Amino acid sequence: MVGKRVRDALYVHRTAVDGLKPELRELLEAASQLVGDRPWNVARIEQQAVGLLLYEAFDAAAFPALIASTRIDLASGAVSSRNFKGSANPLILHRKEQLVSAEHPEAALWAELTAKLEALGCFRDPHLIGRRKAWEARLEAAGVRVEGHALCPI
Repeated sequence: MVGKRVRDALYVHRTAVDGLKPELRELLEAASQLVGDRPWNVARIEQQAVGLLLYEAFDAAAFPALIASTRIDLASGAVSSRNFKGSANPLILHRKEQLVSAEHPEAALWAELTAKLEALGCFRDPHLIGRRKAWEARLEAAGVRVEGHALCPI
């Protein structure tokens, strides 16, 4: 199965939707029908809600920032949207290789970067590194910076 499980939600990149179980694809399709053609590249799928998330430069940025989100409550049909563009300290995405299929052309490169950062302890206490400033501080404390998808010493 494709996707990254975080608590009760499954996160999956748009390119990997075909790898979802049929019932999860149905939830995503129901949400998409309620909001029409909204830009998104990552879906957060829960039992009663779907989030359509737009991250900046998903392929190019090692840890892309969240630009916008749309949440669809499948039980009520309620839709709410938030715009994070221009945020001084946006939410960022980690372990993006888990959101795509294993056949994605960059998945191995992204997984290698994650493995190196895990070895440095950068993913310790993950609830503390969800925003850009905290993540950058964690990298600095480890004595590294990320350029493209490569680690460089500070």
